[in-house]
Amino acid sequence: MSEPISDNGTAMLMATGVTIAGVLSGVDAGVLIGAFAGAVIFVLSATELVLFKKIMLFGVSFLAGIVAASFAADIITAMTPNNVEAKDPVGALVSSAIAVRFLISISSNPASFIDRFRRGGNDVK
Repeated sequence: MSEPISDNGTAMLMATGVTIAGVLSGVDAGVLIGAFAGAVIFVLSATELVLFKKIMLFGVSFLAGIVAASFAADIITAMTPNNVEAKDPVGALVSSAIAVRFLISISSNPASFIDRFRRGGNDVK
């Protein structure tokens, strides 16, 4: 079991790194932190993958969260009641957590995914 000081130091180092990356790249720091958190959620939930694939898909998930943050926030805002507005960091968290899982499910059986749209989506369980 690791020491609490090293865990806190690691968390502080990661938060500082993400914030500095946000300042230098012009991307909102909240979006970077949300995308990072969503990528961590994806990696922790992907128990069936080997370590190398998890590392590679972490990067893809992180980038997908940054790119799709405003799109996902707009979808979340449209699906919630009128007085609820999702900000871009929330969209980054959600999009980075589900983007790679969604693409993996499509690529595993693309014919059934396309057939679902042809039938109008009535076969959803």
